[in-house]
Amino acid sequence: MIYRKATTNDIYQIAYLITKTIGTCNIKSSKNIFESNIEEVTKDIKNYYVCSSNKKIIGLCGISKILNKDSFNLGLKNVKEILYFCVEPKYQFNGIGTNLLKLCINNIKNDIIFEAWGDNGKYVNSKFILEKNGFRMVKNLGDSYYRKNNYCHKCINKNKGCNKCIAEIWVKYKTI
Repeated sequence: MIYRKATTNDIYQIAYLITKTIGTCNIKSSKNIFESNIEEVTKDIKNYYVCSSNKKIIGLCGISKILNKDSFNLGLKNVKEILYFCVEPKYQFNGIGTNLLKLCINNIKNDIIFEAWGDNGKYVNSKFILEKNGFRMVKNLGDSYYRKNNYCHKCINKNKGCNKCIAEIWVKYKTI
């Protein structure tokens, strides 16, 4: 497996993996999910890391530029946010996600936020990786946040008929 910075040549593979494993977070786009993901990834491609096996991207993690806006009213300023973060399901539980997250956050001097979700009814999907890497859950958005804010039609599980999806905000404090 090879870990590296993403390049513009990776945009379509990254967008495909996001579409296949997550759906999208860009609910404001009128484009289809794959096109929306291409657009989102293209904006920040220099801030992504990927893991590939046999020239196929099997995992990715991106981090935003500095955000001046505190969307979740956490009292944070000049924060960065984890963008898309996913690993091909058959490669999960092999440390790939942990390695990608570390590549994104290790040299960051700002606080880092991550909007995590989980459809398992118990905890967010990335809970254990986040805890292992020093993130703390700081805000529980509840299990109807995504439904109330019209995210469901862009989710990978949109045809599941889900009623609940846990949503939480996690922070890795760097400026304490």
